[in-house]
Amino acid sequence: MSRGHSIYHYGTKADYELVIADVAAQFAVKYAVDEWRLEPDHRVYTSPLDAPDFDLFKWGWSPGTMFIVLPEDAALPFSHMPHRQVPEKYGIIPSSVDENYRWIGFHPSGLHKSEQWGEGLLGGWLATNSEHPDSLAIFNAFKKSIKKRFEYFRFSGVYVGPEAVKYFEAGGRLTGDLRSPREGDVKREPPPASNIA
Repeated sequence: MSRGHSIYHYGTKADYELVIADVAAQFAVKYAVDEWRLEPDHRVYTSPLDAPDFDLFKWGWSPGTMFIVLPEDAALPFSHMPHRQVPEKYGIIPSSVDENYRWIGFHPSGLHKSEQWGEGLLGGWLATNSEHPDSLAIFNAFKKSIKKRFEYFRFSGVYVGPEAVKYFEAGGRLTGDLRSPREGDVKREPPPASNIA
C-alpha cells in the first residue's frame, strides 16, 4: 500500500458529529490534543467534540487544534522535546521518529471571525504516513465516512460537509488563509473563462 494518505476537508462541528460516530462504531479510539505541555499529561478525549477548542482557530489561517487519534489501548507517544521558549516541555512524537506508529493526525476545520482578518471557514486535514494496520484502519474509517457524508468539490480537491456547503452557498469563505484574496478560496466548479480579448 502506498505511503502518504491524506484528505483535506471543510466542515462545521455539526458536520463532524456523524463522522466521529461512524469511527466510534468501528473502533475504540482516543483523541489526544497535540500541544506542548510542561508534564506528559496531554489532554485526552473519548470524542474530540468534547474538547473546548475542537474547532478553534485563533488566527485567520491554519493551523487550529490538532488531534492524535489512536487505539484506546495504545500508549500515548509523547516525548520530552526541546521547545524554543521552555526547553523542558513535552510534545507528541513526530511521525519521523517512528515510521510504524499506530496513530493518525486529525485537524478539524473551523470558523474564524475577527475585525482584523474577517470571517471564513478554515480548512482541516486528516493524514497518516504510517503502514501500521491500526493507523491505516483508523484513517480508512474516517475517509469512508467523510466521502459518504461530505460533498467532493472536485475543482479544489476538498471534501465539504453539509453545513459547510450551506455556509459556502450563502457566500461564506472556505479558505486556508483569510489574508489571501478571495480568488484563491475553495471553488466548487472552475471559474468562468475570461472574456478578455
